[in-house]
Amino acid sequence: MVLELHVWGPAFSLPSIDSQCLAATSYLTQAVPRGEWVLVASSDTAISPKRDLPALRDGTTTIGGFQNIIDYLHQKSNGQWHLDGHFTDSKDQADITAFSSHLHTHALPLLDLSLYVSSQNYTITTRPAYTPLLPWPTQYFIPPRRRALAKSRTEHLGLDSLDLDTVDDEERERRKVTDLIPDALRTKNKETVSGLVKQQQGGKRFRLDTLVDALCEPLSALLGEKRYLFSDESPSSLDCLVLGYLSLVLVPDVPMKWLRERMESKWPGLVKFVKSGVEECFGGRVRVEDALMGDDGEEKGKKLPWRASELRGAKFAEKMIWNGVLDTLPLYRNTILTSPSNPDSDPVHPTPSQSSALLPIIITATTALAAVAGYVLYAGFGGESENRRLSDMGEAGAIFAGLDFGDPEPETRTEIPKMRRGVPVGLEVDVAVDEKG
Repeated sequence: MVLELHVWGPAFSLPSIDSQCLAATSYLTQAVPRGEWVLVASSDTAISPKRDLPALRDGTTTIGGFQNIIDYLHQKSNGQWHLDGHFTDSKDQADITAFSSHLHTHALPLLDLSLYVSSQNYTITTRPAYTPLLPWPTQYFIPPRRRALAKSRTEHLGLDSLDLDTVDDEERERRKVTDLIPDALRTKNKETVSGLVKQQQGGKRFRLDTLVDALCEPLSALLGEKRYLFSDESPSSLDCLVLGYLSLVLVPDVPMKWLRERMESKWPGLVKFVKSGVEECFGGRVRVEDALMGDDGEEKGKKLPWRASELRGAKFAEKMIWNGVLDTLPLYRNTILTSPSNPDSDPVHPTPSQSSALLPIIITATTALAAVAGYVLYAGFGGESENRRLSDMGEAGAIFAGLDFGDPEPETRTEIPKMRRGVPVGLEVDVAVDEKG
């Protein structure tokens, strides 16, 4: 039976919008013969025991997660489909394990910051990329949910605002107004709020560059002048993982290019490695149509063996909405168990019959929570004027935050200053007075 690799669908001319899915696609492309597997852009996390993609389906067996897929292919093929089998040295095996952990620790937060935390990159590039991959209306709540997850993973970095060029825009607007002030009335060498903010943003850029260098320096040293990370002849699973992460650094055309600019200016060897890998493993640019329509047999030269997903249309949308709602409910979430003997084992989800038994309780709880949330939202507390977030409202708010349609952009009003004798009214100016005697 043909293996099915289920992934998040294509984006940015890459086979997937997800780094782990790109790594798994790269691995199967190089390890498994073409006729033995197909690539399915299902974007359906429910098929995976880990509730995330990639997932490999072999008949009635489904394996979730990049490393688990590698181990399964090794076992199924008796070592024939095992890229790391070429590296028998214990040091190489230890390096593969250590650098894989290094990538997850350092590369994932950078991708989160670039593609999701940055408002401009998320709004202009990342969120629209999900639209052709998901049925209506799931494209309205799945991207915000993934963005919220990315924010939670990077919260410890303290880099919640990454749109560095917005400060420059504010500075230009300020100069337009101050140019109207006569030279004699302008304050000289006085530190402004915009200047302080710009200094803070400059500090953030320095921290970002430091994070990029911490990721790339060990990888660059390992690569050296070789074609692959460990040799010139054969790739490893680590090569696939590096390609999965760094291709999402270099390929997407985002407005805020700080991550790609640092890579291109400081680590050209890794840039060359990634570009070569994209061409070798993915066959160059990938179209969304290739994934959604599958391989119709007319383009046998295509690098990837696409098969159209069977999970499309209204039933798929209903399934994803239902799964999304259930995942936000504390009562349902508590039924996802882990084997007591092995805390690291895959979670065991309730069976359909168990889920059905929970329905009356879920509906009752949801109705009550909706009433509480409605009262909080519309009645307020003591006429407080500050804005409230759904996430601040406990379990009830968490339910609605899970179905968030995105944060509305704050309304900004700009008043044109009135002129009086060449000086805008309402502007504070410092007038130097020479007091004598």
